[in-house]
Amino acid sequence: MLNGNRLQMTRPPESPADDWSRLQCEWLWVYHGAVPVCGVWSAAIPVPAGVFFVERGSGRIRADDQELVVKRGEAFFSAPGLRQHWFAPGTVLLSAAFRAQWPDGRPLFRAGLNAVSRAAGLRRATQELFGCVHPRRRQLTYREAIKPLVLDLAAWTEREAAFQRWFARWCEAMKRRAVESEPLMGRRPERMERLVAWLNALPLEQSVPTLPAELGWGLRRADQMLQQQTGLSLRGYLERRRLEAAREHVLSGQDTLKEIAYALGFRHASHFTTWFRRKVGVSPSAYRAGRNEAV
Repeated sequence: MLNGNRLQMTRPPESPADDWSRLQCEWLWVYHGAVPVCGVWSAAIPVPAGVFFVERGSGRIRADDQELVVKRGEAFFSAPGLRQHWFAPGTVLLSAAFRAQWPDGRPLFRAGLNAVSRAAGLRRATQELFGCVHPRRRQLTYREAIKPLVLDLAAWTEREAAFQRWFARWCEAMKRRAVESEPLMGRRPERMERLVAWLNALPLEQSVPTLPAELGWGLRRADQMLQQQTGLSLRGYLERRRLEAAREHVLSGQDTLKEIAYALGFRHASHFTTWFRRKVGVSPSAYRAGRNEAV
């Protein structure tokens, strides 16, 4: 658990192996390079779980109503969620990030992160991961690291194995610091599992679903059961998915705002801008301009 920027020791939990097999993992990036925008605070941007090591320079992080300083030689363990950051000119980072979540969408790690520490063993593991994923490269920017890779089956398998080895070291680091993983909630009834899976597969522009008959629930009953499980109504669940996707698309900078608006089901870019400003507090253009990358 977090106490200031120190980690308080408690006994980490254990779970049956078949519980861990229900985790949904996605490897996002590993890079070693200079921070592209320095000397200014970023916008409040969504970040995944991960770690970055300050190889040169320094940084400041605002998250969980606190501001932390990360110095050269230190590591910042990032919790999934919103964060702001500021880096001194010339700062160089070694960074790796991932998504690991339970079937209901809760992240595997959340409480006890957003902390500064030293983690020499994990740093070596991250260097090894970088060398495996990006062979023959000494440095690589965040922008280069998130580009889709074209791999054959053998190369893809090796990359997956490298991330799995690194993730094992990450979990060891969490265990040493007694950062507890979020537990798997009681297994849902099969019908609820099917409902959540169906909602996650809907197009992002879907707002009010029409439930298929095979789910066996009417709209009102499904809404009640989902709120019991997640705290969100059907509309709220889909709106959260839509907003998360909107943030990611805007920050990526790969599509125009008009293209993003159409992909999310808005007939006009102006409607998307109004909706985004209401949800986030700034326009998509201002949000994109203040991103400073998701390190």
